[in-house]
Amino acid sequence: MEEKERTIEALFNLGFHAEYPEEKVEYYSAILESDSRNPHLWNEEALALVWTNTGIAYCDLSEYKKAVYCFEKALELDPRNPDIWYNKGIAHSYLGYHKESIESYTKALEINPKYDNAWINKGMLHDILGEYHEAIRSYEKVHVTMELDPKYALTWNKKGVAYSHLGKYEEAITCFAKVLNVDPEYEDAKNNMANAMNKLKNVTEHGL
Repeated sequence: MEEKERTIEALFNLGFHAEYPEEKVEYYSAILESDSRNPHLWNEEALALVWTNTGIAYCDLSEYKKAVYCFEKALELDPRNPDIWYNKGIAHSYLGYHKESIESYTKALEINPKYDNAWINKGMLHDILGEYHEAIRSYEKVHVTMELDPKYALTWNKKGVAYSHLGKYEEAITCFAKVLNVDPEYEDAKNNMANAMNKLKNVTEHGL
């Protein structure tokens, strides 16, 4: 049994360090199909990790339905793991299942309210769905205080876009200004700032 167990562990290490996602899927699948796992070492949490890593590999292969299946299997074993919910949200998003993706991010955030990437992705999806107030509320939950953090500029830029969609151009300009204060070459923010300023000018001059 000990020799077999070393083999299972070796498969995990090979999968973890494999360069190509096809190889990762092959190694991880061998672990999941094996009947020689030591249950004390390969408990539910450990197997959930294998399912999760397999799902991530399928995402890298753009096989998102298979990825969702893997994440669902992982959640059967470890339902309180926010990373699994987050990855499931990503896979659903690539499939165009935005509502399902938001539900997965919401689950992740119920477990870990400080999961910044989940707040950002959730906000982006609300924006895509035209739910701009919800998008802004999501961006406001991001726990970014360091201006050097790349999420700082991304969050303020996305928040500005949501304000623009609501016709709140002054608030949008304030958001874009925060981005450009830390990164004057942020091209998207520069374009968004120019558009918001033009629209604000039209509203002021023509009431449009």
